Amino acid sequence: MTQEELDALMAGGDLDSVETSKASNKADGHEHKHQDSSHVVKQLSDVTKESEVKATQIFDNLDIVLEKLDNIQNGSLESNSGIDEIRNIIFDTMSIMQYQDIHRQKIERVIHTMRDIYKLMGNTLEELDVDIAPAAKHISGDDDTKDLVDDDELERLIAQANS
Repeated sequence: MTQEELDALMAGGDLDSVETSKASNKADGHEHKHQDSSHVVKQLSDVTKESEVKATQIFDNLDIVLEKLDNIQNGSLESNSGIDEIRNIIFDTMSIMQYQDIHRQKIERVIHTMRDIYKLMGNTLEELDVDIAPAAKHISGDDDTKDLVDDDELERLIAQANS
């Protein structure tokens, strides 16, 4: 995520309002903008890695809080300083959890992009409205050929169709 995207999110904006990395395709003389798929994949990979790091930090912070509470209870730590330390750890943990929300928004953006692509592909195929031959059931090299028509049966079918 770029600093511009992070700033927009922190200011209460949404990711769609921020200009993202785009590639231009001018092969047909028209400029088409689309999000670079390798950028999206890399961004998702980064989100996953950072989410794992942040989750580990949250558990580490909670472990420290439990340890401080035990020390306060045992009297080995002054309660006022221990409470202040715990308060700081809790605020730090809350800050880490804000990153988790930003990551959720990144993932939602990818999901929305994938849905848009799915709808676009469906609409494009419907608009073409061409007769497309059914998909081949077997391709040369397939092992399972028990329902294939042999040459003699094929010739009979062709003769029948011609008569």
